[in-house]
Amino acid sequence: MNKILHLSYDLRDRHNREVTTAVSKLINVSRSKFEPFIIDLVRVTNPQQEMIRLKNPEHLMINVLGLPYGLLMNWSQDRALKRIKKAESRSLVNLNEFSMVHAHKLTFEGIAGYRLASSLDIPFAVTLRQTDTYVFNRKPGAVEAFKPIIKSCERFFYLIPQILKRMKRIFGDEFFEKYIEHKAVLLSNIVERNIAKEEAIVENNVLLTVMRMTKKSVERKNLKRLLAAFKLLNRPDIKLRIVGDGEYLPTIRSWVNEYNINDKVIFEGAIPNEEIDKYYKSTQAFLLPSISETFGMVYAESLLNGTPIMYSKDYLGFDGYFDGVGAGVDPKSVESIKNGIIDLLENGDTYRKNILGLDKSGEFKIFSTDYIADKYNSVLAEVSSG
Repeated sequence: MNKILHLSYDLRDRHNREVTTAVSKLINVSRSKFEPFIIDLVRVTNPQQEMIRLKNPEHLMINVLGLPYGLLMNWSQDRALKRIKKAESRSLVNLNEFSMVHAHKLTFEGIAGYRLASSLDIPFAVTLRQTDTYVFNRKPGAVEAFKPIIKSCERFFYLIPQILKRMKRIFGDEFFEKYIEHKAVLLSNIVERNIAKEEAIVENNVLLTVMRMTKKSVERKNLKRLLAAFKLLNRPDIKLRIVGDGEYLPTIRSWVNEYNINDKVIFEGAIPNEEIDKYYKSTQAFLLPSISETFGMVYAESLLNGTPIMYSKDYLGFDGYFDGVGAGVDPKSVESIKNGIIDLLENGDTYRKNILGLDKSGEFKIFSTDYIADKYNSVLAEVSSG
């Protein structure tokens, strides 16, 4: 069985408590065809926190010194590569066993992945993520610096449809078409729901949003503008059900008071994952006009429950997966969000019929474990075999 080396900064993070399980789930679905070995990287800011530890025979944990905001990234990735080599010298990993490398972010671990794959003369793939476009847009010289890595890469996995448009804009049509477009593979995060198929009893004029109540999450999910849109809507019959809990909840309650919409907002608190589907199913529409999303699991969960969505149009996130399933809005415009709410209230039945049609034709299979496993494993087999 071929062995695949996975490099990821997204399994642990000292600086972000909201790390998801998406990467580990993807790695796990490859096990039936490939033997994974994970090099689990985490950035630390104190040299005394650097360490190398074998968690189990297929999981190596490395803390590596690095600066915030991607500063001196080449230096940090050289340091990571040296620690990987040091782990090999301690017999914690045998780098010559691998048939390919998958680095789970281009502009971070992609650097070490490229150098490692080149030294071992094996192919490598990367995942394009939201963070990568930020680096290219904000870091001088990054575009030119990454062109050799991009040329060498065998496949680009991506889970945000809009990211290819961003890459085309950043690198230009000719480079994009020659070195990126034909290597790009859309691979959603896994979204599995055990949903009862009985007819939903929808509460008219009750809308839903779901998020962690942390400052970072609330700002990214754009909750303040959503609440402002409810004030602007000026319809006492419309209710917003908010699911989620956290330390930022008092601030959110203060916004509700400020906008004088206490009678429109229902705080549900934290809901166990196994119970969340009944909230999606019973709501007239799901609202999340995020400024950005790494993918947007909640949009997929809503659609799998047959419920129309509000999403951010032309922003990195869920936009581009399906048409006719809800209202695309400008997340930085309260007026646009307000109009999106009106659209969902007036055209919800049409959106529900479209969602049902997509479900019946099997379009939502792209979120399933089996589909993602088959697609991912077929790409790994193609790349690793040369």
